[in-house]
Amino acid sequence: MSVLCLDLGGTKLMLAQVEGKTLLDTWRYPVPADGNFEQLLDFLVTCIHSHLTPETYGISIGIPGMVDMHSGTLLEVLNIPALTATQLAQQLKNTFEMDVVVNNDANLFALGEAVLNRNQDMLGITLGTGVGAGVIFNGQLYSGKHCAAGEIGSLSYRDGIIEHYCSGQYFTTHHHMSGEHLYQKACEGDSQALQAFAHFGEHLAHMIAQTLLVYDPKDIVLGGSVSQSFPFFIEALKQKLQSLVYGPQLADLTISASQHHNAALIGAAQWFLQQKGSVK
Repeated sequence: MSVLCLDLGGTKLMLAQVEGKTLLDTWRYPVPADGNFEQLLDFLVTCIHSHLTPETYGISIGIPGMVDMHSGTLLEVLNIPALTATQLAQQLKNTFEMDVVVNNDANLFALGEAVLNRNQDMLGITLGTGVGAGVIFNGQLYSGKHCAAGEIGSLSYRDGIIEHYCSGQYFTTHHHMSGEHLYQKACEGDSQALQAFAHFGEHLAHMIAQTLLVYDPKDIVLGGSVSQSFPFFIEALKQKLQSLVYGPQLADLTISASQHHNAALIGAAQWFLQQKGSVK
């Protein structure tokens, strides 16, 4: 028996059938993030229907926003606004007549990393279309009442919020090309691309400095599409962090890029089992 897991982002949807910590199959689809709720619901229903099997026990979804953990209402989904204030899990439960759970995507990424790496106290930070974080205390996911415990992307920074400077939005706004394009240029040794990632690392240091003051984790694991550029910004990040944070806090802190491309899907399966129990 397996759980059909979805990692819904602002630009792409990843799906997988998951048994325990094992991904059986994975699929990827572009997300119509500018569509209305009916269009998004139709999109998700079609994708889910295509990959349900007789072995599917339930559905678990990570969304890029806050969730009321009691009612299941999606409270705020910045990069897919049509999902805000909707009952997505209940709608899908009614459609497919099986249990459906939902949580913040960064929370599920952190939970997946904790399960795969046995982390006890960590932050899992996702750097993609937006920025989010999942908080692990004593091996357990801490979400807060509204899944807002790790909503660091919405903290004030410069002329806006941290997300504007520590996600893919930074590259398109300030360097007028996608992070993926800049990554390719950096791989070729382009000096302007390398400088763009160095500046990105400095902004990221400011974000991490604030999270250290709030959560004081032992480990920070970076995920999301921008984390593939980790080698191009980590040195600038570390150097800037030295001037922002009390020295002993950095002494045994580890900052790394995730080695698991689908940690959020593993986390989604674990979340489902935590909420609904073992597969029958």
